Order: sequence, then C-alpha cells, then structure tokens
Amino acid sequence: ETPQTQNLSDIAEADVYIIAVPDDVIGDFSAKLPLKDALVVHTSGGAHIQVLSKNNKRGVFYPLQTFSKNTAVAFSNIPICVEAEDTADLALLKELGSCISEKVTKISSTKREHLHVAAVFVNNFTNHLYHIAETITHENNLDFNLLKPLIAETAKKIETLSPLEAQTGPAKRNDTKTIEKHLKLLED
Repeated sequence: ETPQTQNLSDIAEADVYIIAVPDDVIGDFSAKLPLKDALVVHTSGGAHIQVLSKNNKRGVFYPLQTFSKNTAVAFSNIPICVEAEDTADLALLKELGSCISEKVTKISSTKREHLHVAAVFVNNFTNHLYHIAETITHENNLDFNLLKPLIAETAKKIETLSPLEAQTGPAKRNDTKTIEKHLKLLED
C-alpha cells in the first residue's frame, strides 16, 4: 500500500511525490514540502510546470479525465500527459504512467494548457448543453432519457469520423426554416 499522511513532516521517502491540489495553491503547497531535490509533480492540466517550487525537481503527471467520487474509471484507457525538466525524471514519469495507462505522452506545459482548454470544451461545455436540453425537456413535460440514445450515438460517431464530418441537423443542411422555428421556441 502507498503511504499517505495529512502531516507534511510525516512524508515518507519516495522516488516521486505527486501533489493533487487545486491549481491556485500548487505553488504555495509545493514550497511548503520539507523536501530538497526530490521529484515533485502536479496533476493539473492547466498549470505550468514552473508553478512548482524550485526547491525540487519539477514535473507534471496529468491524467486527462474527469473524476467523480464513487465512480470507478478504467485507468488503462486514460491518457497520462507527462513532463519533466530532467530526462531521467521524464523516463521515470513515463514508466510510472505506463503502470496504469496504455497511453502515456510527453506534452509540454504550453501544449498541455491548450489540451486542457480543449478538454473543457468537450467535457464541461458539452455537459452544460446536456443541462440546457434537460431543462427544455422538463419544462415541456418530456423525459430527458429519450435523448440519451442520441447522446450516445453522437459520442460514438467521433470514434470513426471527425467532429466536422459527424455534424448533422438543420445547420448542416442549411435548413433556415427549422433554425428559425427553433430560435422562436427558445425563450432565453
């Protein structure tokens, strides 16, 4: 079992220290670690490697996935994006990532920040659109579950098609009458 502690003075010796804290406290937290020249990595998609304290060797171990309490995920399918300032540290992070995932990729902080923005679009923005659709169905006494097969099929299409190729509907067909009708149905 991996040692865990809530007390910084009780941190056990390790080859790598992974900190998973909110982005805005990564720097301050890493500076408080009672370590010197250890490999310390954060798990953020949006934070640069340089937010970590210079007291230690710095790296990133970013699993590109959304996590929810009490929901198991198949780590073998989750891309792990790694970065380190030192070649040997990068090799260690790749090895560590390969223990849990089949998809370990070296990505710079700049590229990872762009990847994180794209991830927000496909995850959070899409989920917000589901919320809007759920509100529309509930306000009109319809069952949101009727849309779930469509949601699943839409997500499945991008396994074989680009998102542009998978696009369907009135906008794709330039069906302005249907688009105008939809706009009138939307009050907000």
